[in-house]
Amino acid sequence: MNKNRSSLVLLFVVSLIFMVSCQSKEDSDYQYSEEQMKQFLVEVTKNAVATITDITEVEKKPTNKFEICTRYPLSEEKLNEYKQNKGTIVNRDDDISDFATYTVKDFDFTNEKNEKLRFVDNGDATYLQEYGLWEYTNTLHQNLGIELILNGKFEKLKGHVTIEFIMPGKIKREVRIPVNISIYDKIEQK
Repeated sequence: MNKNRSSLVLLFVVSLIFMVSCQSKEDSDYQYSEEQMKQFLVEVTKNAVATITDITEVEKKPTNKFEICTRYPLSEEKLNEYKQNKGTIVNRDDDISDFATYTVKDFDFTNEKNEKLRFVDNGDATYLQEYGLWEYTNTLHQNLGIELILNGKFEKLKGHVTIEFIMPGKIKREVRIPVNISIYDKIEQK
């Protein structure tokens, strides 16, 4: 009987440790205030644009992929790190963008053949992808992106996509992004 009880206690302790270690980022403590998260969402939605991928720009072949690219200015802390380290920043899993998720609310896409295209999946993703740093209007920004895959190929794609960006605490902001891209486009710096 004691052996069974010890086994149950051990199983409970191991389960508890596992559950605590598997907490999501949303449940974890992090240093961002509600105001910082709202400002982040303002920047991300204000700067969101549809663009072709790097590979499409090079290959110039019909594709079923495109990206939503956006950016936000670096915090004072990150700017200081950038200056101290002579142009580099350590990528951590606790940057404000690491806590952002998104949901595609609606979309309408038509290719050059007037075919309606839709997403291969439901358009949901876990996190935004971090791209390189770039200076816009004399301010250093972190570039972010979302790669989207369609059920058909295009040379030209027109329409729109509405995306809701979400931060912990159910802080949300929605943006409707016009889509008017071509495989012959030149990509602005990401």
